[in-house]
This record gives sequence, C-alpha cells and structure tokens, in this order.
Amino acid sequence: MRYSSVLLFLTFLSTCFAKFFPCDQIQSGRTCYLRNITIDPSDNHATAQFQDVLQLVIESSQIPVFSSELFAALGESNFLTLKGGQIASVNYSSEKLHSLRIHKTELRNFSVSAVPNHSLNTLMINRNLLDRLPDSIHYLVGLTILDLSQNRLEFVDLDWFQQMDNLLVLDLSRNQLIRVDGSSDLRLKKVKNLWINHNYLSQIPWFPIGFPRLERVRLADNRWSCGWVGSMRQQIWNRHIRLFDSDGACEEHNDGGLCCYDEDSQPSQPRYELIEIDEESRRQDGPILEKLTQQESVLGDQQQHSNDSCQVLEAKVRLLQRESVRLAMEKAEMEQQFVKKVTSMQDILRAMREDLEESEREVSKYRYKERLEMIAKTDQVEREEGN
Repeated sequence: MRYSSVLLFLTFLSTCFAKFFPCDQIQSGRTCYLRNITIDPSDNHATAQFQDVLQLVIESSQIPVFSSELFAALGESNFLTLKGGQIASVNYSSEKLHSLRIHKTELRNFSVSAVPNHSLNTLMINRNLLDRLPDSIHYLVGLTILDLSQNRLEFVDLDWFQQMDNLLVLDLSRNQLIRVDGSSDLRLKKVKNLWINHNYLSQIPWFPIGFPRLERVRLADNRWSCGWVGSMRQQIWNRHIRLFDSDGACEEHNDGGLCCYDEDSQPSQPRYELIEIDEESRRQDGPILEKLTQQESVLGDQQQHSNDSCQVLEAKVRLLQRESVRLAMEKAEMEQQFVKKVTSMQDILRAMREDLEESEREVSKYRYKERLEMIAKTDQVEREEGN
C-alpha cells in the first residue's frame, strides 16, 4: 500500500512538472503540426510531452539534440517528421515509430540504440549535413525504404544493410561518396531500387551480384572506371535491370550511356633515393638521419593527404563541368522546343485565320444570294399587285 502511494505521488509530481507542447494545427484529427518550439539540451527531456496523435510534424524548431527521451515522449505516434529549423543530432530509440523523416534540419549526427528494431520501416534523411553513418544503423532491421540522398556522405559499407531483409529501396544519391565497400558474401536480398547517382564513385563492389532482385538503378554522374563499367554492363543486360538515367557529354569515354575514365597507370614518383653510408657516417649522422626519416614520413603522409584532397577537388570540378555542359545542352534543347512550339502555334493561328476568312466569304456569299432572292421576290410581288 505504501509502495503504491509513492508511485502515485511520483506520477503526480511528473505530471505537475511536465512540459507539454500543444499542436499549432491538427489536420484530419490525425496529424499534429508543431512549429517554432525550442528544447535545449539542458532541459529535462524526460518531462516533455507531445500530443498523442498518429502523425507528428515538427517544423522550424530549435532542438539541438533530439534525444531518446524525446522519442519516448511521442507516445503512440507512428509517423514523425522533423523539418527545417536546427536539429543537429538525433539519437533514435523507438519501438512505436513506423516512419521517420528528417528534412533540412542541419543534421550532422545520427545514432541508433543498440537493439534490433523491427518497427521502423521508412527512414528518410535528406538535404542535411550528415557526412557519416553510424555502424549501429544495422540495428534497423525492419527498414523497407532507406533514403539518405542529398547529404555529405563520403563512405558507406553495404554490409551495414545486410540484415535488413525487407529493404526494397536504397537511395544514396547526391552525396559525396568516394568509396563504397562490401564483403564477398554481400547479398541485399530484396532491394529492387538502387539510386547511387551524383557521387564520385569509380566502382561498386559485388555489383550487381550482391543485389539478386535488383530491377531499377541510377548510376549517372560518377567517376566510373571503364573496366568496371565494361564488366558489369553485360550483367545488367542479362538480368534485365533497367538503367533509369544516363550521362550526357563525357570528358573521356561513354560506355553504354555512362561516362567512364581510364585508371591512372602512372607509377607514383619515389620520395627518396638510396645512398650508401659508411659505418663512421652512420655513427656520426645516425640521430640526424633518424630525424630526417621521421620528417620525410610526415611529409609523405601530408603529401598523400594533399593528393587525395586534390583528387576529390578535381573530381568535383569535372562533375561541375559535366553539369554545366548538361545544363547548356538542356537549355539549347529547351530553346529549340520553344521555337518549335511557337512555330506550331503560328501555323495553327494562320490556319485558323484562313478558316475564319473562308467562313466570312461563305457568309458573305450566302447573304448576297439571300439578298438577291429577296429582291426577286419583291419584284414578283409588285408585278402581281400591278396585274
């Protein structure tokens, strides 16, 4: 009895100190819109309460960290959309949500609680600042749609999605992907749609073998190796996989609608040369040589990092150049279509004008004939009256 009283008292206290966020708008009694709310990291997130609705949309709000406690405050809501504002970090933890969309919130960090999650089937993170995925994303085993387009991802390991047995759509387009990894036993069993266009990739490991049910793919605007394109193109053709896009103008080669590039076969230049050092010089200069070796190692690492950065920048420049050429071609094509439409409309107007003039002539002829008939009838009546 005493224990029950304590629980009731604690429940009463939590209710008194709870921070409730009422809806600014409720649509169809099922969707709650919250706008311009602020929840600081220093606030007690455990006391937050949202209205218990099917779908919650939080717009233009300042919530630097959307914590697991805030997910717990969603109650029975099945759909959550975070849109606009500033939500830089999301710590996902929910057994109720079916869909989570994070759109243009300046998101930089996304984490998943280390427990297999079967309830969430749609995750969409778009137009954010996310540059890496956590390994813990593999706990979202119930996903059917994973849309990570328009972020800043540079690396993805396809093995992270291996346990998502129901995954149908994987969208990694319009990121900054330089490398995609995957083990030899990679099998994304049910993926039917793979969008990986507009990145900086040279190849995809175990493609399309690792996608046994793939039906549609987007690959344009990457840095594909010609060798890789040649090896996978026939496999795509044999499996009747539909390529939903293609590159326009290419800097080097176009293989089956995809721009591809020859691998750089030039060997890297050595950063040092071998010289003979006698024993006396070794004893005298040993510490100096060791220091120089360390410096060369540091300089070598810095040079390698600079080379990698230069390659990324060069790839971005080439991509922008291709995009500029494509836009110019689209502009020219649109201008041609506009001219054709204007010419067609002029022809239609000319034909309508000719039809109108012909109709006016026919009407004039009919009225003239009618006038002559009236005159003839009038003359006949006058003659009959005269007789």
